[in-house]
Amino acid sequence: MVRAPMRLTHFLVAGCLVACSPNGRNNTGQPDATASDTGSASGDVAPPIDDSKVYAHSGKVLYRLDTTTLVPTMIGNLTGLVGNESLTDLAIDNQNHMLGVSLDNLYTIDAATGAATLIGTIKVNGTMAGFTSLSFVPNPAGSGDDILVSANGQGDVYQIDTTTAMTTKIGNFGTRGADKITSSGDLFGVVNFGVYATVKVGTDPNDYLVKVDPTQNWKATLPANDTGVADIFGLGFWGGKIYGFVNVGVDSGKIVQLDAVTGQGSMTKTGAIRWYGAGVQTNAPIIQ
Repeated sequence: MVRAPMRLTHFLVAGCLVACSPNGRNNTGQPDATASDTGSASGDVAPPIDDSKVYAHSGKVLYRLDTTTLVPTMIGNLTGLVGNESLTDLAIDNQNHMLGVSLDNLYTIDAATGAATLIGTIKVNGTMAGFTSLSFVPNPAGSGDDILVSANGQGDVYQIDTTTAMTTKIGNFGTRGADKITSSGDLFGVVNFGVYATVKVGTDPNDYLVKVDPTQNWKATLPANDTGVADIFGLGFWGGKIYGFVNVGVDSGKIVQLDAVTGQGSMTKTGAIRWYGAGVQTNAPIIQ
């Protein structure tokens, strides 16, 4: 996710125009029929299989993250966005259906090509919502379809109708003393792991990683310390590890790993992609 003021200028990220296929895998992230996951006859151990469904994006380009190497593979340009819009975040449900949001509109996203198709304009109380976070999360009722949610700069949490883009307020992150806990970047939800978000509190320039309880009005629980990192605009998860996608500036970004207990971040990879958001399916594995 990127905060609204930073969306005024859009940047294109250079890269190949065809999705690469690391470790003998096709563009769906599944093993190719000719790929082998066994060791060689000499008894060598096979490398880890990259089957992750962690996706991230710049303003105009969709990528998939290889969580065994932390190398992003370009899927394609985010064609079909209205006017000169940028994508501010994306969400993936347990069937690998992908949706994306700009400051004004909700889209379906083709996870194989990056092509976007408009669903509708998102408004809150009749005005443009300006959402910069988006995620499917497991249904808090414990059954039924995943729900699509977003949190805003006031810490309010909204459910978004996936067919009409209509919004309904369903909770708030809460406060720490007199300070609001507000969305700073993104959120994600995974079955049997929980819902987590990156937030701002008071005047601290760095983001916090918080656990959110949908059954308690979406209240956020703050760890003792912040992440040590600012502008974590995207969150991903795979095999028990939380990944933060950081927007550093023009043609610059980094990926950090975030500790689910302490909330602290550790540097893993820097690069030339300016990250705007990320997402992962709600049934991602919690054990690698």
